[in-house]
Amino acid sequence: AYLCIQQKIANRKLPAGTAISEVALAAELGLSRTPVHEAIRQLLGEGLLEEDSNGSIIVVRLSQQDFVELYELRLMLESYAVAKVAKARPAANDLARLQELTGEIHALRSHLVKSRKKILDEEQMRRFEVADISFHSFLMSMAGNSAALKVFNKVRYLIRVFAARHAGHDAETLARVHNEHMEIIHALADQDVDRAVRAVTRHIETSRQERLKEYSYWEREALLKNEIREFFHDGGAANSAAKQA
Repeated sequence: AYLCIQQKIANRKLPAGTAISEVALAAELGLSRTPVHEAIRQLLGEGLLEEDSNGSIIVVRLSQQDFVELYELRLMLESYAVAKVAKARPAANDLARLQELTGEIHALRSHLVKSRKKILDEEQMRRFEVADISFHSFLMSMAGNSAALKVFNKVRYLIRVFAARHAGHDAETLARVHNEHMEIIHALADQDVDRAVRAVTRHIETSRQERLKEYSYWEREALLKNEIREFFHDGGAANSAAKQA
């Protein structure tokens, strides 16, 4: 139930402001109300749903400006983290773990090139997301600030859901992400604070631009679907009125 509702929010089948009905969702998903209720509670805690002034549970409204601010917050958090880690002489095993995580992205690229396919499939994109999120979460954890890590994980979650990628990455994108990760790792290994901050800033700015395009894509898709529904609804009403006349 949780993943189904989350996906409906991500692809705008449950648009911002939509009131959530346990009964309706349970019937649609063919489930009892208990797992749907638990999923709604979890999504409330994660910030995808919220209670309005009337006490109804609705899909959270996330504007493009909200999205931009999430990325600004992400940049502040990761810049703080890499600066703190670089100053503190990062442990060799921590750097090795970062290399291992971004190495999974490099492996995905190698497999894609060998397969001669243009983009990653859905399962491969899931593996990419896991490796990428794990890389950045581990990087944040190296700073030793649990409060910052908690905020960071929520920010990344909201970005991932509201700007879900609608197509798989190509080899060029995978190479860029891997190389940018390696730039961050090398700067940390050299204890070069300024270079580490610059590297993570470039990486996040590129990600911001890509995710804004995805956000706009889903917003356009939702608008188009709404216009189509209204067109057929209005057309049906007009035809009914004409017949009655």
